Amino acid sequence: MPTKLLTLSLISDITSRINSHEDLDTLLSEIMGITRDVLHTEGSSLLLYDKENDQLVFNTTSGLKEESLAHLTVPRGKGIAGMVLETLKPEIVNDAANDPRIFKAIDQKVGYVTRNLLCVPMIAQGEVQGVLEAVNSLDNREFNNNDIKILKYLSNLAAIAVKNRLLIDNLNLRANELNCLFQISQALANIQSSDEFMELAVKTISEVLQVDRVCLNFEKIEKKGLPRSKSKGFSDQIQDEDVVALLFADKADWMYKGFKIITASSPQGIQLTTHKGLFQHSMILFPILKNKEWLGSLVVSDKTSRTRFDEMDIRILRTLTNQVGEAYTALQVKIQSERLKNIDRDMQVAAMIQKHSLPIIPKQYSLLEFDTYYQASREIGGDFYDMVVHGKDEVSVIIADVSGKGTPAALFMEFSKTVLQQEVSKTTSTSEALFNANQILQDKTGFLMFVTAMLVRINMTKKELTYSSAGHNLQIIYRKKHHKIQHLSGKGQPMGIGNCEFSEHTVSYLPGDLLVLYTDGVTEAMNMKEELFSEERLESVILSHINDPPEVVRQAILQKVSEFVGEAEPHDDLSLFIIRLN
Repeated sequence: MPTKLLTLSLISDITSRINSHEDLDTLLSEIMGITRDVLHTEGSSLLLYDKENDQLVFNTTSGLKEESLAHLTVPRGKGIAGMVLETLKPEIVNDAANDPRIFKAIDQKVGYVTRNLLCVPMIAQGEVQGVLEAVNSLDNREFNNNDIKILKYLSNLAAIAVKNRLLIDNLNLRANELNCLFQISQALANIQSSDEFMELAVKTISEVLQVDRVCLNFEKIEKKGLPRSKSKGFSDQIQDEDVVALLFADKADWMYKGFKIITASSPQGIQLTTHKGLFQHSMILFPILKNKEWLGSLVVSDKTSRTRFDEMDIRILRTLTNQVGEAYTALQVKIQSERLKNIDRDMQVAAMIQKHSLPIIPKQYSLLEFDTYYQASREIGGDFYDMVVHGKDEVSVIIADVSGKGTPAALFMEFSKTVLQQEVSKTTSTSEALFNANQILQDKTGFLMFVTAMLVRINMTKKELTYSSAGHNLQIIYRKKHHKIQHLSGKGQPMGIGNCEFSEHTVSYLPGDLLVLYTDGVTEAMNMKEELFSEERLESVILSHINDPPEVVRQAILQKVSEFVGEAEPHDDLSLFIIRLN
């Protein structure tokens, strides 16, 4: 049977089948089945790229000896798959028995005979995802360049699908972690007992990071009644003086960096594993500081997944460490005097989360020029902006404003941003993205808070803006051809307070038009006379600088707002997202 022709009907069917699966394993199995069906082969395999170990891993196979192949690895440059990983060029082998490039150890290990094969790289947005193979044509025909073209098409679809699915899985994980951090901050705020505090802190760190061992230790105890340490999974040796001296002998070198990682293969790690038996794979240490003074430490080791601690783990641990340090200090003060009733210990934690939460928006992407600005009215705030890249000619931009102030608003802001980014990545419809995000905010949080947002999808090929609003204030688009300002608005209530349909609108733009997204902290900035800056003043500033780059427009707006407010205290967060549409 010859290779199937890629008709529009078949392409549509393949795309529909790939995009219909949310589970990664099911998605990969579907890709394998499609590959076998289209190329009419005995089997197919998808090897994902393990960047950490620089090797390929048999993730999914179809028609081959699946159980035997599962999780086998292929080094870079070894065999046909390893060569394709190395060169990123497709390969055809029609006489596998006599081709020295074949990695025969795999066939021998699983008891399989490879007669011929195709192999192509899987690349999405410049990143290697793995390789895709089709093995043994059923009619014994030789593979040719036409087969390569078909397999490359399938590998491109597979690479994008895999990358998107992994991105969505990571975003879901991040959303769950942020939700958990929010619950932790509220739980710590209500704890009355120091024993309960230590127990909850160790238990929470263990569950959130999914680790085997946790030790929380405080050195300076000025008042009786507070436990000094609490651990889970560690032996009593963790408290021995020689172990403590070994762990923290160099603490001055890394204390202000914020953490230290010890691997089992390092000289320090060998002593702690071989002679002390404290951990097996890796250990991470965090200082607990107050006003740059060492209060104690958090020691965590051995993730249950046996993977290394990554940047996400470090951010979460830093957040938890700050929460723990602030909470413990507050408990000390409470035991000493009972005069401190309200402790603002979560503020620094929320500020740290927020500081690293806003994305770094490039000054230019494809035909678009950007400039952004954010300023909280207090230490932390509830405004945010974001950008989601759909391809080289299409992006979505978001600006939003969370209700309320303080730590809950900041955490809800981060959670809302993660949910919105996830949903915007999954659909081409702005109204559907807001609708789905609204459902998640209602179903998963129970925060009794809400967020307004404006979502704009920019298609640079069609020169179109598609947008939806979740109760956000009017946004501005300047039409260069007519030297005129128009407003973007849409039907939809703020997200998080009830079920709602969101309207979707599409408008065209011309090169040179300017899109100005902002929160009401700009137009409602108030001076000493309690007068508002207003939409009229904002539009006047924009019209005065309409031919300037976005950065200059932003600077002009902020200067006028600052001059107008004068000595008055800011009462709301202020955010700007300015896009020159070229």
